[in-house]
Amino acid sequence: MRLYQRPNSPYWWLDVTINGQRHRVSTEQTAKREAQKSADRIIEQLSKAPNRSKEIWTVGESLTSWWEEHAKHTASADAIWSNIENLDRCLNCKVRVDRLTNALLMDFRAKRRGEPAWRSGKEDNPDSPFVSAQTVNRDLAYLQAALNHVATIHLQPVADIAWSKLKVREKEWRIRFLSADEYTALIDALHPAMRPMVVAAVTTGLRRGKLLAMQWHQVDLKGRTITIPTNKSGRPNIVRITAPLHEELEAMRKAQAIDPTTGEARIPTGKVFDTTNYKRRWYAAVKAAQLEDFKFHDLRHTFGSWARKAGADLLAIREAMDHSNIAMTMRYAHVDPDTEITAFDRAAATLRHTGRHTVKKKHAKTTH
Repeated sequence: MRLYQRPNSPYWWLDVTINGQRHRVSTEQTAKREAQKSADRIIEQLSKAPNRSKEIWTVGESLTSWWEEHAKHTASADAIWSNIENLDRCLNCKVRVDRLTNALLMDFRAKRRGEPAWRSGKEDNPDSPFVSAQTVNRDLAYLQAALNHVATIHLQPVADIAWSKLKVREKEWRIRFLSADEYTALIDALHPAMRPMVVAAVTTGLRRGKLLAMQWHQVDLKGRTITIPTNKSGRPNIVRITAPLHEELEAMRKAQAIDPTTGEARIPTGKVFDTTNYKRRWYAAVKAAQLEDFKFHDLRHTFGSWARKAGADLLAIREAMDHSNIAMTMRYAHVDPDTEITAFDRAAATLRHTGRHTVKKKHAKTTH
Protein backbone atom coordinates (compact mmCIF):
# COMPACT_ATOMS: atom_id res chain seq x y z
CA MET A 1 0.00 0.00 0.00
CA ARG A 2 1.20 3.49 -0.84
CA LEU A 3 -0.29 6.91 -0.14
CA TYR A 4 0.84 9.64 -2.49
CA GLN A 5 -0.17 13.04 -3.85
CA ARG A 6 -0.67 13.84 -7.51
CA PRO A 7 0.65 17.18 -8.82
CA ASN A 8 -2.77 18.50 -9.87
CA SER A 9 -4.90 17.05 -7.06
CA PRO A 10 -5.35 18.35 -3.50
CA TYR A 11 -6.22 14.84 -2.28
CA TRP A 12 -4.10 11.93 -1.10
CA TRP A 13 -4.32 8.87 -3.37
CA LEU A 14 -4.14 5.20 -2.47
CA ASP A 15 -2.11 2.73 -4.54
CA VAL A 16 -2.74 -0.85 -3.38
CA THR A 17 -2.74 -4.35 -4.84
CA ILE A 18 -5.38 -6.81 -3.65
CA ASN A 19 -5.78 -10.32 -5.06
CA GLY A 20 -3.37 -9.53 -7.86
CA GLN A 21 -5.32 -6.45 -8.95
CA ARG A 22 -3.93 -2.94 -8.66
CA HIS A 23 -6.18 -0.15 -7.44
CA ARG A 24 -5.39 3.57 -7.49
CA VAL A 25 -8.14 5.48 -5.73
CA SER A 26 -8.54 8.97 -4.35
CA THR A 27 -9.08 9.03 -0.58
CA GLU A 28 -10.85 12.39 -1.03
CA GLN A 29 -8.90 13.64 1.97
CA THR A 30 -6.37 16.48 2.03
CA ALA A 31 -4.85 15.62 5.43
CA LYS A 32 -2.58 12.58 5.52
CA ARG A 33 -3.95 11.23 8.82
CA GLU A 34 -7.54 11.34 7.55
CA ALA A 35 -6.36 9.90 4.24
CA GLN A 36 -4.90 6.93 6.10
CA LYS A 37 -8.24 6.26 7.79
CA SER A 38 -10.04 6.55 4.46
CA ALA A 39 -7.48 4.20 2.87
CA ASP A 40 -8.15 1.56 5.52
CA ARG A 41 -11.88 1.71 4.74
CA ILE A 42 -11.24 1.47 1.00
CA ILE A 43 -8.95 -1.54 1.44
CA GLU A 44 -11.57 -3.27 3.58
CA GLN A 45 -14.19 -2.77 0.87
CA LEU A 46 -11.88 -3.93 -1.91
CA SER A 47 -10.93 -7.03 0.06
CA LYS A 48 -14.59 -8.09 0.13
CA ALA A 49 -14.87 -7.86 -3.67
CA PRO A 50 -14.86 -11.12 -5.70
CA ASN A 51 -11.41 -12.58 -6.41
CA ARG A 52 -10.61 -12.15 -10.10
CA SER A 53 -7.35 -14.09 -9.99
CA LYS A 54 -8.73 -16.77 -12.35
CA GLU A 55 -9.69 -14.22 -14.98
CA ILE A 56 -7.42 -13.00 -17.74
CA TRP A 57 -5.46 -10.07 -16.41
CA THR A 58 -5.13 -6.61 -17.88
CA VAL A 59 -1.80 -5.02 -18.76
CA GLY A 60 -2.08 -2.86 -15.64
CA GLU A 61 -2.64 -5.87 -13.40
CA SER A 62 0.32 -7.62 -15.00
CA LEU A 63 2.59 -4.65 -14.38
CA THR A 64 1.44 -4.59 -10.76
CA SER A 65 2.12 -8.29 -10.28
CA TRP A 66 5.61 -7.99 -11.78
CA TRP A 67 6.38 -4.94 -9.65
CA GLU A 68 5.19 -6.45 -6.38
CA GLU A 69 6.74 -9.89 -6.92
CA HIS A 70 10.02 -8.93 -8.57
CA ALA A 71 10.84 -5.43 -9.78
CA LYS A 72 10.53 -3.48 -6.53
CA HIS A 73 13.12 -5.76 -4.91
CA THR A 74 15.82 -4.96 -7.50
CA ALA A 75 18.55 -2.31 -7.39
CA SER A 76 16.83 -0.45 -10.27
CA ALA A 77 13.46 -0.25 -8.50
CA ASP A 78 13.23 3.57 -8.55
CA ALA A 79 13.92 3.76 -12.29
CA ILE A 80 11.51 0.91 -13.02
CA TRP A 81 8.73 2.61 -11.08
CA SER A 82 9.16 5.74 -13.17
CA ASN A 83 8.85 3.72 -16.38
CA ILE A 84 5.77 1.89 -15.08
CA GLU A 85 4.14 5.26 -14.46
CA ASN A 86 4.92 6.25 -18.06
CA LEU A 87 3.36 3.03 -19.33
CA ASP A 88 0.26 3.60 -17.25
CA ARG A 89 -0.04 7.17 -18.52
CA CYS A 90 0.53 6.57 -22.23
CA LEU A 91 -0.75 3.03 -22.79
CA ASN A 92 -4.25 1.69 -22.34
CA CYS A 93 -3.43 -0.55 -19.39
CA LYS A 94 -7.05 -1.72 -19.13
CA VAL A 95 -6.64 -3.90 -22.21
CA ARG A 96 -6.35 -7.63 -21.49
CA VAL A 97 -2.94 -9.21 -21.99
CA ASP A 98 -4.34 -11.56 -24.63
CA ARG A 99 -5.70 -8.63 -26.61
CA LEU A 100 -2.60 -6.46 -26.61
CA THR A 101 -1.48 -5.82 -30.20
CA ASN A 102 1.56 -4.52 -32.03
CA ALA A 103 -0.58 -1.64 -33.31
CA LEU A 104 -1.41 -0.51 -29.76
CA LEU A 105 2.26 -0.59 -28.82
CA MET A 106 3.21 1.34 -31.95
CA ASP A 107 0.72 4.03 -30.92
CA PHE A 108 2.28 4.06 -27.45
CA ARG A 109 5.74 4.35 -28.99
CA ALA A 110 4.69 7.28 -31.19
CA LYS A 111 3.05 9.07 -28.27
CA ARG A 112 6.12 8.69 -26.09
CA ARG A 113 8.50 9.83 -28.84
CA GLY A 114 6.47 12.99 -29.31
CA GLU A 115 6.40 13.91 -25.63
CA PRO A 116 8.49 16.76 -24.21
CA ALA A 117 11.49 15.41 -22.33
CA TRP A 118 10.50 17.00 -19.01
CA ARG A 119 7.65 14.48 -18.77
CA SER A 120 10.32 11.81 -18.26
CA GLY A 121 12.49 13.77 -15.88
CA LYS A 122 15.03 14.63 -18.61
CA GLU A 123 14.82 18.38 -18.13
CA ASP A 124 18.57 18.49 -17.54
CA ASN A 125 19.17 17.86 -21.24
CA PRO A 126 18.04 20.98 -23.14
CA ASP A 127 19.58 19.66 -26.37
CA SER A 128 17.03 16.80 -26.48
CA PRO A 129 13.55 18.34 -26.18
CA PHE A 130 11.77 15.01 -26.73
CA VAL A 131 11.93 11.63 -25.07
CA SER A 132 14.89 9.63 -26.38
CA ALA A 133 14.79 6.32 -28.22
CA GLN A 134 16.63 4.71 -25.30
CA THR A 135 13.90 5.79 -22.88
CA VAL A 136 11.10 4.40 -25.06
CA ASN A 137 12.95 1.12 -25.55
CA ARG A 138 13.37 0.85 -21.80
CA ASP A 139 9.60 1.32 -21.35
CA LEU A 140 8.97 -1.52 -23.80
CA ALA A 141 11.62 -3.74 -22.20
CA TYR A 142 9.96 -3.41 -18.79
CA LEU A 143 6.55 -4.12 -20.29
CA GLN A 144 7.94 -7.23 -21.99
CA ALA A 145 9.50 -8.36 -18.70
CA ALA A 146 6.16 -7.90 -16.90
CA LEU A 147 4.25 -9.90 -19.49
CA ASN A 148 6.85 -12.67 -19.50
CA HIS A 149 6.56 -12.79 -15.71
CA VAL A 150 2.78 -13.26 -15.63
CA ALA A 151 2.91 -15.73 -18.52
CA THR A 152 5.50 -17.88 -16.74
CA ILE A 153 4.47 -17.51 -13.10
CA HIS A 154 0.70 -16.98 -13.38
CA LEU A 155 0.07 -18.79 -16.71
CA GLN A 156 -1.61 -15.78 -18.24
CA PRO A 157 -2.34 -16.10 -22.01
CA VAL A 158 -0.16 -13.22 -23.18
CA ALA A 159 -0.47 -12.09 -26.81
CA ASP A 160 2.39 -12.74 -29.23
CA ILE A 161 4.18 -9.41 -29.68
CA ALA A 162 6.98 -8.59 -32.16
CA TRP A 163 9.18 -6.94 -29.53
CA SER A 164 12.32 -6.73 -31.64
CA LYS A 165 10.51 -4.85 -34.41
CA LEU A 166 8.94 -2.41 -31.95
CA LYS A 167 12.31 -1.17 -30.71
CA VAL A 168 13.20 2.36 -31.76
CA ARG A 169 16.54 2.72 -33.48
CA GLU A 170 18.97 4.29 -31.04
CA LYS A 171 21.80 6.65 -31.83
CA GLU A 172 25.32 5.31 -31.82
CA TRP A 173 27.27 5.53 -28.58
CA ARG A 174 28.07 9.15 -27.84
CA ILE A 175 31.50 9.91 -26.44
CA ARG A 176 32.27 13.48 -25.45
CA PHE A 177 35.04 14.13 -22.98
CA LEU A 178 37.07 17.09 -21.78
CA SER A 179 40.52 18.01 -22.94
CA ALA A 180 42.95 19.30 -20.30
CA ASP A 181 42.31 22.90 -21.42
CA GLU A 182 38.55 22.44 -21.37
CA TYR A 183 38.76 20.99 -17.88
CA THR A 184 40.73 24.01 -16.67
CA ALA A 185 38.19 26.36 -18.24
CA LEU A 186 35.31 24.49 -16.61
CA ILE A 187 36.94 24.47 -13.16
CA ASP A 188 37.62 28.20 -13.41
CA ALA A 189 33.99 28.88 -14.37
CA LEU A 190 32.38 26.70 -11.71
CA HIS A 191 30.69 28.00 -8.59
CA PRO A 192 33.04 27.08 -5.69
CA ALA A 193 30.43 24.73 -4.22
CA MET A 194 30.26 22.78 -7.49
CA ARG A 195 33.99 22.25 -7.91
CA PRO A 196 34.42 19.24 -5.53
CA MET A 197 31.58 17.32 -7.20
CA VAL A 198 33.06 17.86 -10.67
CA VAL A 199 36.51 16.77 -9.47
CA ALA A 200 34.86 13.68 -7.97
CA ALA A 201 33.09 12.91 -11.25
CA VAL A 202 36.24 13.02 -13.39
CA THR A 203 38.41 11.10 -10.91
CA THR A 204 35.95 8.34 -9.98
CA GLY A 205 33.66 7.96 -12.99
CA LEU A 206 30.66 7.76 -10.66
CA ARG A 207 27.22 8.44 -12.09
CA ARG A 208 25.57 11.72 -11.18
CA GLY A 209 22.93 10.06 -9.00
CA LYS A 210 25.59 8.39 -6.86
CA LEU A 211 27.44 11.68 -6.43
CA LEU A 212 24.32 13.60 -5.46
CA ALA A 213 23.35 10.95 -2.90
CA MET A 214 26.84 10.38 -1.45
CA GLN A 215 27.01 10.60 2.36
CA TRP A 216 30.03 11.39 4.52
CA HIS A 217 29.88 7.99 6.20
CA GLN A 218 30.70 6.44 2.82
CA VAL A 219 33.96 8.38 2.60
CA ASP A 220 37.14 7.01 4.20
CA LEU A 221 39.75 9.74 3.73
CA LYS A 222 42.38 7.85 5.71
CA GLY A 223 41.91 4.70 3.66
CA ARG A 224 41.31 6.81 0.52
CA THR A 225 38.16 4.94 -0.52
CA ILE A 226 34.48 5.66 -1.13
CA THR A 227 32.00 2.84 -0.59
CA ILE A 228 28.97 2.86 -2.84
CA PRO A 229 26.42 0.63 -1.01
CA THR A 230 24.85 -0.90 -4.12
CA ASN A 231 25.42 -0.64 -7.84
CA LYS A 232 23.28 -1.85 -10.73
CA SER A 233 24.33 -5.43 -9.93
CA GLY A 234 23.13 -5.04 -6.36
CA ARG A 235 26.60 -5.35 -4.84
CA PRO A 236 28.80 -2.74 -3.14
CA ASN A 237 31.39 -0.86 -5.13
CA ILE A 238 34.66 0.47 -3.69
CA VAL A 239 36.00 3.60 -5.39
CA ARG A 240 39.58 4.86 -5.00
CA ILE A 241 40.13 8.44 -3.81
CA THR A 242 43.09 9.84 -5.72
CA ALA A 243 45.15 12.88 -4.73
CA PRO A 244 43.09 15.62 -6.49
CA LEU A 245 39.84 14.39 -4.98
CA HIS A 246 41.44 13.80 -1.57
CA GLU A 247 42.56 17.43 -1.57
CA GLU A 248 39.02 18.64 -2.24
CA LEU A 249 37.34 16.31 0.28
CA GLU A 250 39.87 17.08 3.01
CA ALA A 251 39.23 20.81 2.59
CA MET A 252 35.47 20.24 2.72
CA ARG A 253 35.72 18.09 5.82
CA LYS A 254 37.82 20.71 7.64
CA ALA A 255 35.36 23.44 6.67
CA GLN A 256 32.42 21.39 7.98
CA ALA A 257 34.22 20.23 11.13
CA ILE A 258 33.31 23.47 12.92
CA ASP A 259 29.70 24.24 13.73
CA PRO A 260 29.11 27.77 12.32
CA THR A 261 26.53 28.49 15.04
CA THR A 262 28.35 27.32 18.18
CA GLY A 263 31.94 27.20 16.94
CA GLU A 264 32.29 23.71 18.41
CA ALA A 265 34.00 20.80 16.66
CA ARG A 266 31.78 18.22 15.01
CA ILE A 267 31.96 15.24 12.68
CA PRO A 268 30.55 16.03 9.20
CA THR A 269 27.37 14.11 8.45
CA GLY A 270 24.78 14.01 5.71
CA LYS A 271 25.42 14.58 2.04
CA VAL A 272 28.98 15.26 0.94
CA PHE A 273 28.32 17.69 -1.88
CA ASP A 274 26.35 20.91 -1.87
CA THR A 275 23.61 20.40 -4.46
CA THR A 276 21.96 23.81 -4.03
CA ASN A 277 20.89 25.04 -7.49
CA TYR A 278 23.44 22.66 -8.95
CA LYS A 279 21.72 22.46 -12.36
CA ARG A 280 21.66 26.24 -12.73
CA ARG A 281 25.26 26.48 -11.60
CA TRP A 282 26.29 23.69 -13.95
CA TYR A 283 24.70 25.27 -17.02
CA ALA A 284 26.19 28.64 -16.17
CA ALA A 285 29.68 27.13 -15.90
CA VAL A 286 29.37 25.17 -19.15
CA LYS A 287 28.27 28.33 -20.93
CA ALA A 288 31.02 30.45 -19.38
CA ALA A 289 33.65 27.83 -20.28
CA GLN A 290 32.28 27.78 -23.86
CA LEU A 291 31.96 24.00 -23.88
CA GLU A 292 30.06 22.76 -26.93
CA ASP A 293 27.70 19.77 -26.63
CA PHE A 294 28.76 18.92 -23.09
CA LYS A 295 26.55 17.35 -20.39
CA PHE A 296 27.18 16.40 -16.78
CA HIS A 297 27.23 12.71 -17.72
CA ASP A 298 30.16 13.47 -20.03
CA LEU A 299 32.30 13.87 -16.93
CA ARG A 300 31.92 10.12 -16.55
CA HIS A 301 33.03 9.67 -20.17
CA THR A 302 35.94 11.96 -19.36
CA PHE A 303 37.06 9.60 -16.61
CA GLY A 304 36.89 6.57 -18.92
CA SER A 305 38.61 8.31 -21.81
CA TRP A 306 41.40 9.79 -19.70
CA ALA A 307 42.02 6.46 -18.01
CA ARG A 308 42.18 4.62 -21.33
CA LYS A 309 44.37 7.24 -23.00
CA ALA A 310 46.77 6.91 -20.10
CA GLY A 311 46.92 3.16 -20.76
CA ALA A 312 44.44 1.61 -18.30
CA ASP A 313 43.30 -1.90 -19.10
CA LEU A 314 39.75 -2.21 -20.45
CA LEU A 315 38.84 -4.68 -17.72
CA ALA A 316 40.10 -2.27 -15.08
CA ILE A 317 38.03 0.54 -16.61
CA ARG A 318 34.99 -1.73 -16.73
CA GLU A 319 35.36 -2.53 -13.04
CA ALA A 320 36.00 1.09 -12.09
CA MET A 321 33.02 2.38 -14.08
CA ASP A 322 30.74 -0.48 -13.02
CA HIS A 323 29.77 -1.35 -16.60
CA SER A 324 27.36 -4.27 -16.91
CA ASN A 325 29.26 -5.67 -19.90
CA ILE A 326 32.57 -5.13 -21.68
CA ALA A 327 30.81 -3.84 -24.82
CA MET A 328 30.09 -0.55 -23.03
CA THR A 329 33.77 -0.21 -22.11
CA MET A 330 34.87 -0.82 -25.70
CA ARG A 331 33.77 2.73 -26.55
CA TYR A 332 37.09 4.04 -25.29
CA ALA A 333 40.14 4.35 -27.52
CA HIS A 334 42.81 1.64 -27.42
CA VAL A 335 46.14 2.34 -25.74
CA ASP A 336 48.57 -0.34 -24.55
CA PRO A 337 47.65 -1.00 -20.89
CA ASP A 338 49.91 -0.81 -17.86
CA THR A 339 48.34 -3.00 -15.17
CA GLU A 340 50.57 -1.64 -12.40
CA ILE A 341 48.45 1.53 -12.03
CA THR A 342 44.72 1.62 -11.42
CA ALA A 343 42.13 3.25 -13.66
CA PHE A 344 41.51 5.84 -10.91
CA ASP A 345 45.20 6.83 -10.88
CA ARG A 346 45.30 7.23 -14.66
CA ALA A 347 42.24 9.48 -14.80
CA ALA A 348 43.65 11.62 -12.00
CA ALA A 349 46.98 11.88 -13.85
CA THR A 350 45.34 14.06 -16.49
CA LEU A 351 44.25 16.52 -13.79
CA ARG A 352 47.79 16.82 -12.52
CA HIS A 353 48.98 17.84 -15.99
CA THR A 354 46.47 20.70 -16.08
CA GLY A 355 48.21 22.43 -13.19
CA ARG A 356 44.96 22.67 -11.22
CA HIS A 357 46.12 20.07 -8.72
CA THR A 358 49.47 18.91 -7.41
CA VAL A 359 50.49 15.59 -5.94
CA LYS A 360 52.82 15.60 -2.95
CA LYS A 361 53.65 11.91 -3.04
CA LYS A 362 53.12 8.93 -5.26
CA HIS A 363 50.56 6.35 -4.15
CA ALA A 364 51.53 2.74 -3.65
CA LYS A 365 50.73 0.32 -6.43
CA THR A 366 47.28 -1.22 -6.29
CA THR A 367 46.36 -4.62 -7.62
CA HIS A 368 42.78 -5.48 -8.63
